[in-house]
Amino acid sequence: MAELDGKIALVTGAGRSVGLGIAQELAQAGAAVALNDLHPERAQAALEQIESAAGGLLAAPFDVANLESVRAGIARVERELGPIDILVNNAGIPEGAGAAGPFVQSDPAQWHFNIDLNLYGSMYCIRTVLPGMAQRKWGRVIQISSGAGSRGVPNVSIYSAAKAGIEGLLRSVAIEMAQSGVTLNAIALGLMANTAERMGDSAYLQRIFSTIPMGRLGQPREIGACVVWLASEKAGYVTGQTIHINGGSVHGR
Repeated sequence: MAELDGKIALVTGAGRSVGLGIAQELAQAGAAVALNDLHPERAQAALEQIESAAGGLLAAPFDVANLESVRAGIARVERELGPIDILVNNAGIPEGAGAAGPFVQSDPAQWHFNIDLNLYGSMYCIRTVLPGMAQRKWGRVIQISSGAGSRGVPNVSIYSAAKAGIEGLLRSVAIEMAQSGVTLNAIALGLMANTAERMGDSAYLQRIFSTIPMGRLGQPREIGACVVWLASEKAGYVTGQTIHINGGSVHGR
């Protein structure tokens, strides 16, 4: 019997990279998995890449930064797969705006892109699934965060602020829910393979790459393995925590 047989999981931003790796590991652990992405075609393509999905799969495109979209998307997941037991908030890179750079040069009109996705988007999803989890007396909320939320990382100040904010919310809500059977934890990522894809061969990336003690970037399924553990009964006494997975690095994703 797999660790997560009979459980229903929703992974946001599951169309590629870390989100896809998480969805793959949850599926292999026996969970039925809804793969969210902003783009329907990407969610469907990701679904087709997953192997050993005995629990079932569903492409679930919706915009996590829009509350009504979240409510409608989660309602569909629960109609087609069942009540959500495991929420993994992974979506975190806004498209087309919120570019990196020094805070003093940032455009206040673009701050909301990172805040809406990384803070409000996660809050919308948590707030939507939490009542049902509490009623059923079992649930797992796993937030994909970044080392940038707890350490100073240049040129990503708004992203850092959003990640610090959602980690703070989790710690408080974890205490509120501590006797409900629902746990809330975060995984703060270091530099991942998709970081190189986003930044290309920049001099900044090369400098920080050289500081990773393990000498390599993190892989999506390594994050998925930690998610599976946090979602399992084995981690039932773990709540309100942030686990850093970064190869020993001081830099965030």
